Amino acid sequence: MKENARPSPSWRWSFFIFKGEKMPERTSQVVRMGQLKGAKIKIKEVKNDGLHEYVSIVNRGTVTQPMSGWVLASLRGHAFYPFTGDLMLEPGMIVKVQSGQLESKATQEEWGALKKLLWTIGQVWNNHGDTAILFDANGLEIDRLSYPHERAMGSSANRRKVLVGSDDGFKIVNDSPPKSKKVTRK
Repeated sequence: MKENARPSPSWRWSFFIFKGEKMPERTSQVVRMGQLKGAKIKIKEVKNDGLHEYVSIVNRGTVTQPMSGWVLASLRGHAFYPFTGDLMLEPGMIVKVQSGQLESKATQEEWGALKKLLWTIGQVWNNHGDTAILFDANGLEIDRLSYPHERAMGSSANRRKVLVGSDDGFKIVNDSPPKSKKVTRK
């Protein structure tokens, strides 16, 4: 080896192992990410039947989506449900996030491709209309579903939203439109 030559990365690696030094232990950690290529996460249904409420979310894609850091939000009610780090939404799987008065067994149950999660026993969804918005771990809007229909919330509700986290909780803000370049004529 030349005097000033640097050892190749593979040489350093084999030398590191050869010396008998231990590799650092690996620890598991929650991975927060946006929607993966191949995953297609959609809000399937918002059900507000007086005191019984739920939102169904489905993965219509072909890839399992980690839901850590994702948030389901009520646009009108300003309520936020952050998904836990262990939820993996497999292809075809439906998650039902429940609120309000529930059936006696509705805590956190699983039946095949359906998983039920308890948000709160309080009312979340407005009886006259609301919009459920699903944000990924980066705070970007992935999907929304309004009830009783799109016009219930007014035109400003149709603008794309961004979720901003702070020490006080979450806040929904309008996504700023891309800035257009001014064209000047000579």
